[in-house]
Amino acid sequence: MNFLKKYYMRIIFLITTIVLITLIGLSSIGRIDGTNLGFFGNVVSGFQKIAFSTGQTVTNAFYSIQDIAKMREENNMLTDTVHELQEQVRILENIVNKSDALEIEYEMKKNLGYNHVVGQVIALDSSNWFSRLTIDKGEKDGLKKNDIVISAVETDKGVVQMGLVGVVTETSSNWSKVITILDDNCKISFRDINSDESGIIQGSIDGSITGYFFNSKAKANEGDSLVTSGMGEIYFPDLYIGKVKDVVPTTDASTQRIVVEPSVEFTKLSRVYVLKVDR
Repeated sequence: MNFLKKYYMRIIFLITTIVLITLIGLSSIGRIDGTNLGFFGNVVSGFQKIAFSTGQTVTNAFYSIQDIAKMREENNMLTDTVHELQEQVRILENIVNKSDALEIEYEMKKNLGYNHVVGQVIALDSSNWFSRLTIDKGEKDGLKKNDIVISAVETDKGVVQMGLVGVVTETSSNWSKVITILDDNCKISFRDINSDESGIIQGSIDGSITGYFFNSKAKANEGDSLVTSGMGEIYFPDLYIGKVKDVVPTTDASTQRIVVEPSVEFTKLSRVYVLKVDR
């Protein structure tokens, strides 16, 4: 009894299999000899229909699985193609976005009579953004302290100028640190090309640039263009600093303080030109 309980399902399965095989055999004999198996033939025929239908279903499911796998593979290929096309679009957009800047650089280089090196900005000083930066050129490229750093800029009138970025303060074999005109330690002698008056400008900790004229009676107007005067031992004359953004009266009514908008967009600065100064 324990044996029957333990293997009950197996015995039933075995008996059923034997019966089906017997019926299928009898059906085959009936077809060959032309005999009519009657009830058994009908039973076998029913089982044959079920077996055929099940086989078709299994076959269709198999081919469906193959189709799904094929579709998944094609979808992955299409996804990879889309990613490649998107990357190509990004590259083309980058080229288009830089085309204007490169054209301005080309125009500046045609009139650039100084020995120079093109550098890439690789780091910004975290303490005061854009007031100090690091470029990927150094002593092996012939750079040294107090070399002048510029960038190609275009004025409102469409004139391409050498926009003043700052000056090299430290060099290593393959990098250099630059202090920009936004830094509060950077003082530059300027000339107002509209009035030909000279003065001093200086950066500040908040990134603004302010200055004053040597001549206390000199007057400035909003929009006046400022260039380096060439006074001192660092900057060449006529490097474009920027334009007067605002004129602020001081406690001394006879003098003016000017606020300067730099010609260089430091938030977009990525490439610079370093003028190798032979002092």
